[in-house]
Amino acid sequence: MTASGSDRRTTTLNAAAAAARMVAVPALLLALAACNQTQVSRPVRPFRVKDETPPKVVYCNDYTGHLPGTKPFILGGTCCCTPTEALLEAYHRDGFLLDYDVSMLKALYESHGIKTAGDHRDCNNCCPWGPHLIQGGKCMVPPTPGTQHYEEIVTGRFELPEAKPRTQDRRQSP
Repeated sequence: MTASGSDRRTTTLNAAAAAARMVAVPALLLALAACNQTQVSRPVRPFRVKDETPPKVVYCNDYTGHLPGTKPFILGGTCCCTPTEALLEAYHRDGFLLDYDVSMLKALYESHGIKTAGDHRDCNNCCPWGPHLIQGGKCMVPPTPGTQHYEEIVTGRFELPEAKPRTQDRRQSP
């Protein structure tokens, strides 16, 4: 007995549906298993609002204003303010740099390759002279107030990336 054309089509459709079910059911079970998450055993830390009071300024700059009694960073102090006549007068009142004028102070920075806000602005110490002077760079432009970088610079609390050890030349001398 031969099957008619419609019977063959029905048999083919039933076989295709069965094959689709055989693929779809395991795929669905696999997807459901992936959604089953295990519980993390570490405790959840409570949310803490950042203190809204400004940090204690250790390194003064153009935004914080000069802190009386501080001398220029380049001379071992904690003042990172851009040299101006007003700043030099403040140094003189504090007994520092009595034999300096503004041009001499600017020349001192320039002789060490240090760039101030008088040279460029708004770089966030990401310029060719960065990082900031207190981080070992040559840029003394103050970072944007309110940023983490600004807080690190005015407080002096920051971590420098570890220096990668330099590999020595492995070539042998003849």
